[in-house]
Amino acid sequence: MITMNRMVSAALFMLFLLAGAAWAAEARIAVTAEGAGADSQVSGVAARAPYIPLFDAGGKLVSSHPNPVAASRGGAGPALARWLADKQVTLLVSGNAGDNLARELERLKIRSARSSGPADQAVRAVAK
Repeated sequence: MITMNRMVSAALFMLFLLAGAAWAAEARIAVTAEGAGADSQVSGVAARAPYIPLFDAGGKLVSSHPNPVAASRGGAGPALARWLADKQVTLLVSGNAGDNLARELERLKIRSARSSGPADQAVRAVAK
């Protein structure tokens, strides 16, 4: 016999799975930025930018991360693209992406857009 607690637990688990699937299907937008905040300036150097803020499809800042490859000696572009893919990013907004980054983004099916100004405004402009 199934108890009420098990039924509630199963229902909550299913809800959690559905919510996770919806988040995974939604666009995730990364910006190469000079700072961690939504209003930080888009960096002119993509793979060497100090921070990578992540936005949802509606332009809301979800999280922000120090760029894990900014200090790499070489191969920063492809490494950043793979990190973005791990974060399930679907669009990268940057001031300027180098050729190696651009090729790896294309291979990983991550779109890219060039922009400048505050990160949140750049996201709203390219997400239209």
